[in-house]
Amino acid sequence: MSPAAWWQALSQRDRRALQALAVVAVLLLGYLFNVQLEARDEARRRAEAADQSLAWMRQAAAQLVGRAPLQRAAPDGRSLLARVDAGAREAGLGGVLLRVEPVTPTQVRVYFQAAPFDMLMDWLQALGESHGVQVDELSVQRAAGAGLVDARLNLSEPR
Repeated sequence: MSPAAWWQALSQRDRRALQALAVVAVLLLGYLFNVQLEARDEARRRAEAADQSLAWMRQAAAQLVGRAPLQRAAPDGRSLLARVDAGAREAGLGGVLLRVEPVTPTQVRVYFQAAPFDMLMDWLQALGESHGVQVDELSVQRAAGAGLVDARLNLSEPR
């Protein structure tokens, strides 16, 4: 049976139902196509924003590389591990400090969970300024809660 003959064999009511179904299907496909276009545009906007952030970070990193460290306090005789641990607690990060592990006598690995990002960065800056401690490696992931991060750092002191 040909499609035309099949169509003619349908009752008027079935034809109308199929026509309505075809209209709904076309509208649904159009809607889904529009949603897909909007999602693509949003992904493109996010990628452009990420590119801009990366360019800014590279520029800021280039500026920071040339900076000389600020004045450092005289060594207090404590090991790097002890200074990092005590400094984190004094900075109010003791509750989110998971552990401090020695890597070498001049390098430690520090783990934080759900740490306030701003406090963590302020502590790192103060640690660098007062003791000359350098951040060799920093891994930060967003944690549950606004402004909170899970972080893993490798810190070292100048030789």
